[in-house]
Amino acid sequence: MSNKRQLRLGAIIQGASGNMSAWRHPDAVADASINIQFCQQLAQKAEQGKFDFLFVADGLYINEKSIPHFLNRFEPITLLSALALVTQKIGLVATLSTSYSEPFTVARQFASLDHLSGGRAGWNVVTSPLEGSAKNFSRDKHPEHDERYRIASEYVSVVKGLWDSWEGDAFGARQGQRTILRPG
Repeated sequence: MSNKRQLRLGAIIQGASGNMSAWRHPDAVADASINIQFCQQLAQKAEQGKFDFLFVADGLYINEKSIPHFLNRFEPITLLSALALVTQKIGLVATLSTSYSEPFTVARQFASLDHLSGGRAGWNVVTSPLEGSAKNFSRDKHPEHDERYRIASEYVSVVKGLWDSWEGDAFGARQGQRTILRPG
């Protein structure tokens, strides 16, 4: 019996590039960060190239030193939902913070993406390391490192619990029946 290992390849969808000046190149698509056709073409090329997943990073704090494509870009769940409609097999992985979002909303967002994509959603769980993030959510203080990871552990458990709280056929109208919801 062999332990065959496989390398999984992901493509980052991040606009013109991670380089501060790449958008200046004559062949670059200057508005790539907010150009849905550009993102769709990248997604389709990655799928044709047999990549395993698309990855959309996110951050909740920007400043004047941020990489240009971080200043204007699509929110990951929205972008990946759009890309789900023009791809068939490639995974769709979004970054979403456990420090500045609510488990119920996140569970809904990823369940929706998973449903739209036919089971291809993935979650890059982050705790938002940048101090400035708190200000964007009307908070006075950013949680310390250990506190963020304690929150994240509980948060992921809650989201998984929400995902597992209904059977696959619990919702949905049946022809000739008056019931929409069938609790477990």
